[in-house]
Amino acid sequence: MLNRGEAEALFGALTEDTPAPGLRVFQPRRGYRYGVEVYALAGFALGIGAPAGMARPKSAIELGCGSGVVAFLLAREGVAVRAWDRDPGWIELARLSLARSPAATGAVRLSVRDVRDVGRAGGADLVVCNPPWFDPAEGPVAPDPRKAEARSMLHGTVQDFVDTALTLAPRVCVVTRAERLASLSLKGAHIARRAWMPSGGIGLVELRPGEGVTAEEPLDLDAIYAALRAPWRGVRSR
Repeated sequence: MLNRGEAEALFGALTEDTPAPGLRVFQPRRGYRYGVEVYALAGFALGIGAPAGMARPKSAIELGCGSGVVAFLLAREGVAVRAWDRDPGWIELARLSLARSPAATGAVRLSVRDVRDVGRAGGADLVVCNPPWFDPAEGPVAPDPRKAEARSMLHGTVQDFVDTALTLAPRVCVVTRAERLASLSLKGAHIARRAWMPSGGIGLVELRPGEGVTAEEPLDLDAIYAALRAPWRGVRSR
């Protein structure tokens, strides 16, 4: 595991942030930083504000975990999480954070895995992912390479994330832009739940196998922040 000095040599200056009590997350001071979507995704996956009777998952896989914040938030709520990213640097930084996060210690396992080649991974109750949204052919790509990979589909598309996720769990929660949601090929699954960020244009969906109807839900960010005890003010969308 990297020490902080080695991590800063790799990422540049870091901040050490507290997404919820008992969690510490290192992230670059400049470059890709987590936004409000991480709270929305964790809360949506846990069913915070959803109709009564929704069972909470016991195990989860996060695809493209980056700094690890979603995995840590789920782990803090009692979920055993395997968190994967193709970039060894992000995994090492997340390990550094995990060592400072007693509320997630022992509940998160971090591994280097490409979403397009996860191998024989075994399943879970839930998969969560916040994949890159933007087609690099349709607009500018961020100059920071890690921010570019987080925002633009350089190493896997939204469809790649969904295709892999549907092989791993009976519930898949994804956050992405409206135009990507509309173009997804679900291959034997359906959108069971859908909610929209208050700003519009960014949606969260839960995919489940087979046919079914879509339940449109409000996304109560205040309830999510309160349930996760998150210091949310000042956290922006990516």
